[in-house]
Amino acid sequence: MKSIIHNINLFFESLHQKLQKYKYLILIVIIIFTALLAAGMEKVIIDESIEAYLRDDDPVKIAYNHFRSYFGSDEYVYVVYRAKDKDIFSDNSLKTLKQVHDELVNYRLGKTFNEKLPLDHIKEVKSLINVKYMESHDDTLFSRNFVGDKLPADSKQREILRNKGLNHPDYPHLYLSQNSEYGGIIIRTDFNAETVDVQETNNSLSEFDDDMEEFFSEDDEIVNNPGSEEKKFQLKKTDIQEYPAFVNALNSIFEKPEYSKVFNFYPVGNPIIMHFFAIAVMADMSRLMGYVLILIICLLFILFRSFCAVLWPIIIVTLTIIWTIGIIGWSGIPSSAMIQVVVFLALSVGIADTVHILSGYLFFRNHGQNHNDAINSVMKKSGLACFLTSATTSVGLISLVLVPLKPISNFGIFASVAVLLAFLFTVILLPLMLDIWSPVSKIKKVQTEHFVLRIIKKIENVSIVKSKLIVFIFSIVGIVLLYGLSQLKVDSNFVEVIKETLPLRKAYTVVDNHMGGTSNMEIMLSFNKEDALKNPEILFCMQAIQEYMQHEHENKVIKTMSLVNVVKESYKALNNDDPKKYIIPSDPNILKQVLFLFSNANPDDRRRLVSDDYSRGRIGVNALNVSSTEALKIIDSIQLFIDNQFQPLKEKYPDLKVIVTGNMALLAIMLDYVSWSQIKSFSMALGIISIILLIVLGSWKAGAVSLVPNLFPILASFGLMGFFKIPLDADTLIIAPIIMGLAVDDTIHFMTHFRLEMNKYNNVAKAAIYSIREAGQAITFTSIILSTSFLVFLLSFHNGLSHFGIFSAIAIMTALISDLFLLPALCQIIHVDFKDNNKNRRKL
Repeated sequence: MKSIIHNINLFFESLHQKLQKYKYLILIVIIIFTALLAAGMEKVIIDESIEAYLRDDDPVKIAYNHFRSYFGSDEYVYVVYRAKDKDIFSDNSLKTLKQVHDELVNYRLGKTFNEKLPLDHIKEVKSLINVKYMESHDDTLFSRNFVGDKLPADSKQREILRNKGLNHPDYPHLYLSQNSEYGGIIIRTDFNAETVDVQETNNSLSEFDDDMEEFFSEDDEIVNNPGSEEKKFQLKKTDIQEYPAFVNALNSIFEKPEYSKVFNFYPVGNPIIMHFFAIAVMADMSRLMGYVLILIICLLFILFRSFCAVLWPIIIVTLTIIWTIGIIGWSGIPSSAMIQVVVFLALSVGIADTVHILSGYLFFRNHGQNHNDAINSVMKKSGLACFLTSATTSVGLISLVLVPLKPISNFGIFASVAVLLAFLFTVILLPLMLDIWSPVSKIKKVQTEHFVLRIIKKIENVSIVKSKLIVFIFSIVGIVLLYGLSQLKVDSNFVEVIKETLPLRKAYTVVDNHMGGTSNMEIMLSFNKEDALKNPEILFCMQAIQEYMQHEHENKVIKTMSLVNVVKESYKALNNDDPKKYIIPSDPNILKQVLFLFSNANPDDRRRLVSDDYSRGRIGVNALNVSSTEALKIIDSIQLFIDNQFQPLKEKYPDLKVIVTGNMALLAIMLDYVSWSQIKSFSMALGIISIILLIVLGSWKAGAVSLVPNLFPILASFGLMGFFKIPLDADTLIIAPIIMGLAVDDTIHFMTHFRLEMNKYNNVAKAAIYSIREAGQAITFTSIILSTSFLVFLLSFHNGLSHFGIFSAIAIMTALISDLFLLPALCQIIHVDFKDNNKNRRKL
C-alpha cells in the first residue's frame, strides 16, 4: 500500500508537466463540451409532486395509479374566493361568480377545434352555479344546478339560496363557508390520468397492467375478467411544462380587473404547487448562487489578497456547475428543489479543492520554492488528498441511492458527479491557470505568512499540551448532544416547507382556516363482483367509515364523499325532503331503485363515485394540510377500522380489497422511507469511508481515530435539530451523508500530512503540530468559505433548504474545531504512530 500511495503521489507531482504539453488540446475539448452541456441547462425539469418522490414500482404508487385509472385524476385546483363585500350571496358576488364560472367552462369559445389550449386539461368545473341539487316530482328524481343560469332577482331569493346551501349536508366548507364570506370552485383536471387505449394496439397488456397484476390478484378485472366490459389502458404521464401553462391561463382569468375587484382568489392544489416550484426553484437558485458567488469572491480576496486567486476558482466552479446542470438537463430526469443543493455542492467542493491547491502553493512559495517546484510539491502532497476527499464525499452522496425516494436518490447521483467534476477541473486546469497568472510573483521568493497561519501557530500546541482536557470537554458536549439526538423526530410537510410570507403559503392557510382543507385522501373499494355496491350492508359499512373519520379525526378531516352521500340525499328528495329520510334504505330493492333514479338524473357524478357495474367504489376525503406523522397516524387508524368493519363481509366477498391512497397516503409512506433510508445511507457511507481511511492510512488505530471527528459534526447537527424541535425530513435527510463526506475531507488532509510527518520525525507531538500548521490553513479557509456559503440558504423560499443550510454550516465549523483540537488530542493520547502495519508486514 505504501508503494501504491508513493506512486500516486509521484503521478500528481508530474501531472503539471504532462498537462503543459497538451494545454491547447485540453482547452479546445473543454470549450466544446461546455458549449454542448450549456445547451442542456434549459432542459432541466422540476417536479415537486408527492408522487414524483416514489419509484414507479413502489406498491403505494401502483395503488395510486390504479385508483386514477378508474376514477380519474385527483389533481384538482381548488379555488377559494373571498367576497370583498364579505357576502358571496350578494348580487354583485353572484354575478361575478357566474362570469368567472362561465369563462372557465367556455374557454374554447372562438377557438378552432384542433387548436390546443393550456386549459384543455379541465375536465369539469363545479361551483355554487352548477353543483347538483336533488329534487323529485311524481316519484322521478331530478338533478338541477344549485344557482343555475337564472340568478336570484332580489335579496329574499338570495337569502333562501343561502339557507339552502348552508343546510345542505355536502355544500358547507366545500362550496361556501359558514359565514358566507368565502366560496369554492373545484376545477377537476386530467393531469397524469389521461388514458391510452391499449386495445387499439397489438399489446395485450401494458406495463401498467403488469404492475397491477403484481399488486392485485389475478382474478381482478383489470388483469383478466371475461365479464368485464372495461378496457385495458395505461396512464399517460403529463409533461411537467404543462403545469405552468395551465396555471398561468387560470391566473389570467382570476387577475382580470372585473373579477379581482370583487373577489380575492386563493387557488391551491397539486397543479398550483407544481407551477410554483417550476418557477420558484430556478429563480431561487439563480438568486442564491449569485449571493454565494459574491460572498465567495469577497472571502477569496480577503484570504488570498490576489485577483487571480479569485478568478481561477470562480472559472472552475462555473465550469463544474454548467457541466453538472447540463448533464441533468440532457438526462431528462426530473429534479426537485434539491437541484439547488447540487449546484451549491458543485460550487463549494470546487472552491474547497482549489483553495487547498492555492493554499498549498502559497505555503511552499513561502518556504522558498520557485513557481514550478511549488506546484509540483503541492500536487504531490495535496493531489492524493483531494482525490480521496472527492471520493469520500462522492461515497457519502452516492449512498443516497438507497433512499427509495426518487428526487433524493437522483440528487445523490448527480451531486457525486458534480464533486468528481470539481476535482478533475481543479487538478487539470488550476496548475495551467497558475502558469498564466499566480497569486505571487513566479520569480521572487515569498517570505510573508498569512494572518490565518499566524493565528493557527498560536493554538497549534493546545491540543497536544491539554489533550486529555480537550477529549473530556468533547465527551461532555457529545453526551448532551446525544440527548438532543434522542429528541429528533422524522416528519415531512410539503406545504410548510414554503415560507409563510409567500402568497402560496398564505393561500393554503386561508383554505385550511375557512374552507374544506388543502389535503385529500382516497379510499378505493374493490369487490370484483357486479352490483356489490347495491348491497345495503356495504353502504352501511362505508357510512360507518365516513362517520368514524369525521368524528375520530374531526380536527383534520373536513368532508367525506361517497355513494352513501348521494343515496341518502336522493332518498330524502324522493320522500318530500323529509330530514328523517336522510338515510340509507335497508331494503335492497328500494336501494336499487334509488340508485337507478340517481344514475338517470346525474350519471356523471355517479361515475365518479362508483364503476358502471357497481363492483368498485370510492370514498373521497377532504382534510386539512397535515404532516407525514399525522397522516400516518390517521391512515393507520382508518385502515384498522376498515379491516374490522369489512371483516364480516369477507366470506361473501372473498376478493374484497380496500385501499387507502391519495396524497395523504403518499406523504405518510415517505415518513417510513425517510427513517430507514437515513439509517441505511448513513451506514453505507460510514462503512465505505471507514474502509477508505483504513486502507489509505494503513493503520487500524489511525483509521478508528479519524472517524471520531467525522461523526461529531453529524451528532452536533442532529442533536441541535432535536433540541430546537426541527424534524428530519426529505431535505434535512441529506445532511448526514453530505457532512460525512465534507467533514472527512479535512480529516484526510490532516492525516495524510500527519503520516508524512510521523515518517519524518517519529514524534506524535511534532507531527501533529506541523500537520496543523501545514494543513490547518487550507482547512480553515475551506471551512470558512463553505460554512458562510451554506448560510446563504437562509434566504431561500424553502424552509427545508434553510434548515439544511444552517445545520450544514454548524456541522462544517464543528468539523473544523474537531480536526484542529480533537483529532490531534486523540492522536497524542492513543499515540498513533503507523508502526503496527510495518510490524505485521515484517512478520509476513
